[in-house]
Amino acid sequence: MAHRGERAGTRHPRGPRLWHAVFSSRTPVHLIDAFVAALADPAPLQRGMYERTAHHSVVQEPSPLTPQQIVAAHTRRLDAIRAQARAARRQQQTPTAAQAPATSPAARPTARR
Repeated sequence: MAHRGERAGTRHPRGPRLWHAVFSSRTPVHLIDAFVAALADPAPLQRGMYERTAHHSVVQEPSPLTPQQIVAAHTRRLDAIRAQARAARRQQQTPTAAQAPATSPAARPTARR
């Protein structure tokens, strides 16, 4: 069964489609939110000079950063994403009766001597 989806994209004013995305009814909302946040991010996109994935009208300027600074910035972004993912997983986990700490005296193990 085909699912209808929402489409997003853009075209060059006098040219081909630059990019497109399709979201089905089964696409998780958090992925759509992440897509929209990345799309709306005003920060410049780091690309290699003369990288072929860029559109011909994109302005390319040499980065003032050293390769070490670029690697460090990328590492910081990855660390932040990992921390967000861990926090999200912790929020989704709910303690069950088996995981709940024992509080009654009968449930505590006796001390051995």
